[in-house]
Amino acid sequence: MREERWQSMSKSVYQFWFTWPDGKKTRLPVLPSTLEVSNGSQNESVNIARLGEVTIIQDPAAKTISFSSIFPARYSSICEFRNFSKPWDYVNKINKFKNNEKPSRFLITGTPINIYVTIEEFVYREGEGDIGDIYYDLTLKEFRFVSPRKITVKTKKAAAKRPNTKSKPKTYKVKKGDTLWAIARKYYGNGAEWKKIWNANKTMLIKRDKRNIKQPGHWIYPGQILRIP
Repeated sequence: MREERWQSMSKSVYQFWFTWPDGKKTRLPVLPSTLEVSNGSQNESVNIARLGEVTIIQDPAAKTISFSSIFPARYSSICEFRNFSKPWDYVNKINKFKNNEKPSRFLITGTPINIYVTIEEFVYREGEGDIGDIYYDLTLKEFRFVSPRKITVKTKKAAAKRPNTKSKPKTYKVKKGDTLWAIARKYYGNGAEWKKIWNANKTMLIKRDKRNIKQPGHWIYPGQILRIP
């Protein structure tokens, strides 16, 4: 990886850094235009390109951070520094730690954001811009270390549980920011099961947006009713 050898002259006070569980660091070469921070029920979007002051609402709930950007194949005016890694090196690095049991540290200089996170979702694609560039969407979830406490309780014979007669929802109404991966994780406990939802709804999704032919399930819209098999 070459991103650690960036030039000392940076364009912006804002730098996006990951410190991975193996101790190595990665700086993102292109700043996203928008950063969305979710604190439980409160969402805050900030414009990074012309940001004057950043105030992140402090909240007991774990934060979710989402943004989109580019891994460029070559240096241009949008890049924050030179001598960055190849696009696929960044992709492989993020994928390596996406399913890691240990969290990574995420830092944005010039802001209060300096937290441990897990990589909740990482979607990437080629072909939207210059040859070799990789566009991506990244969602991070704040990770909090918990120390379990030992407690002593008197146990009673558990009463027989009533059978759960409630049936699982058969449909789901798409909300802003939803992805098939996130919906599959909600219903099946595993985002990798998104193809079940895709297969059950692909005719409708393709009819709504033909781009779903090449990028299955990537293009869904608020208000759509999805069948959940």
